[in-house]
Amino acid sequence: MTSRRELKNYAKQAMSGKYGILILAFVAVQALALISSMISSALFPGEETIDIVLSYAFTFILTLLINVVAAGMNYMYLNIARGKVYSLNDLFYFYRHHPDRVIVAGFFMAVLNLLTMLPYTIYSNANLPGEDASVEVLITWLYTGVVLMIVGMIVYQILVIPLEMTYYILADKPELKSTEAMKESLEMMHGNFGRYLMLKISFIPLMFLSVFTFYIALLWIFPYMAMTEVMFYRDLTGELKVQKEEEERVARDYVNPMFDSHSQSEQSQEEQTHPQQFWRMPEEPVSYENEDEQNITDNTEMQNVQADMDDKKEQNDSAPKEEEEDNEPKPWDEYFDSLK
Repeated sequence: MTSRRELKNYAKQAMSGKYGILILAFVAVQALALISSMISSALFPGEETIDIVLSYAFTFILTLLINVVAAGMNYMYLNIARGKVYSLNDLFYFYRHHPDRVIVAGFFMAVLNLLTMLPYTIYSNANLPGEDASVEVLITWLYTGVVLMIVGMIVYQILVIPLEMTYYILADKPELKSTEAMKESLEMMHGNFGRYLMLKISFIPLMFLSVFTFYIALLWIFPYMAMTEVMFYRDLTGELKVQKEEEERVARDYVNPMFDSHSQSEQSQEEQTHPQQFWRMPEEPVSYENEDEQNITDNTEMQNVQADMDDKKEQNDSAPKEEEEDNEPKPWDEYFDSLK
C-alpha cells in the first residue's frame, strides 16, 4: 500500500517536463464543457419550465459526448504514467474504440449527479428572487443555494468514488462492457474508499491557495490531481509495487559493484601490506614408520646435496679465469715518468 505522499511524488515525476500537454488537454476538455453550456443557453434562453427542461436535457446529452473526451484524457494520463507514447490524439481514443461503453458508464454517473443536485436545481429555479427583491432576500436565496450545491456535490462525490476507476479499467480492458467495468471498479475500491477520499481531501488546501493566483494555479492543480488518481489506480492494480521493486533492484545493482570494487581494492592493499608468506605456517616434520626408512631418506638427501655441490664446482672450474693484473715495471714507464 503506497502512502499519499509517495503517490504524489510519483505523479510529480511522471508530470515532469510534460506540464504543457497536460494543461492543454485539461483546458480542451473544460472548453468543450463551457461551449456546450453556452450553446444550451443560446438555444433555450427562456425562463419557462419547458425551456429549462429542454436546456437541461440538451446539456445532459452534450455532457455524455464530452465525457468520452474526458475519458480519453484519462487514457492519455495512463500512457504518461507508464512511460508510453502519448499525444493529444489520445483524447479521442474512446471515440475510436467502442464509445458506447463510456457513454453508458457516463450516463449512470450523470444520473447520480442529477439526482444529488436536484434539490439545488429546484430551489434555485423555484425561488429565484424578482427584480424588486430586497438585499436580505437575495442573501438568503444565495446562501441557501450555495449550501444545497455544496451538500449535493459532497453526496455525489461519496456515491461516485466506488466508480472512479471505471474509465481506467475500460482503457486497460477494451473487451469489458461498461457494467462489467463498473462492477470491477466497485470490487477494486472495496476497502480503499477511505484512502481515496482522504487523497481527494488532501488537495483542498491547494484549491484554497489558488485564490491568491486568481485561480490560475488550478491549471496545474487539476492535472496534478488527475495524475495522482492515476497513480492510485496503478497502486490498486499492483503496478506501483512492481515499479518500486524494480527501482530498488536497479539501485542495488548500482551500489553493489561499487562496494565490490572497494572491497577488492582493500583486499589487494592488505595483501601488499601483509604478504602471503608472512602468514604461512611452518611445515610439520615428516614422520617415518621405522629408523631404516629415515636413514635411507637422509642418505638420499645428502647424496642430492653433494651432487648439487659438485655440479656448481664444475661450473666454476669451467668458467674463464680473469687475467691477473701485471704489476711488474715496464721499459716505457721510465720514459713517461721523465715527461712528467
